[in-house]
Amino acid sequence: MLLSINDRISHLGRVGEEIAAACLLQNGFTEVIDLNTVRRNYPFADVMAVKDGVRFFIGVKTRNEMKQGRSALNESYNLILANNARNRILKEQGLSVDQITSMLLDEVWTLARKVEAVPAWITIPVNVTTSTYSAYFGLLEDLGHKRSVPMTMAARARYLALSENTFDPRLTPALLNS
Repeated sequence: MLLSINDRISHLGRVGEEIAAACLLQNGFTEVIDLNTVRRNYPFADVMAVKDGVRFFIGVKTRNEMKQGRSALNESYNLILANNARNRILKEQGLSVDQITSMLLDEVWTLARKVEAVPAWITIPVNVTTSTYSAYFGLLEDLGHKRSVPMTMAARARYLALSENTFDPRLTPALLNS
């Protein structure tokens, strides 16, 4: 089955959010809430969960592990984005990339505080040729002043691995970057 680019991205994202919720539960998190049931396209976060009395406001990013063409590892996953129109307007207003990054990070922290949570992320690199995924958890504050999550093998070693090289039949070649 050949999917359009938008359908492929949407499907991969939905599967990733389902994987993230399952991984959280398997790793002792409770009160796992799919925020898309609260509001479609909830800003930044896809899931909320609690562990050891701490509530986390979690953005989930699912990507093909390899770059388009499968020649190299996808070494960074964008976590916080401004859409093209907003980004253009902010730059036209004279804001630097650093200022835009600060503004977007502040927005995420504000959203997390409103729900009394700590902003966090889960990245899910998938290998659709083997139908496997891994899932990694981290805190936004640990990324420093960055809007993306480094996903080199060395970086992954520093994250909490929720799952590694786990088979999932939903991860098919139809989800491969074209």
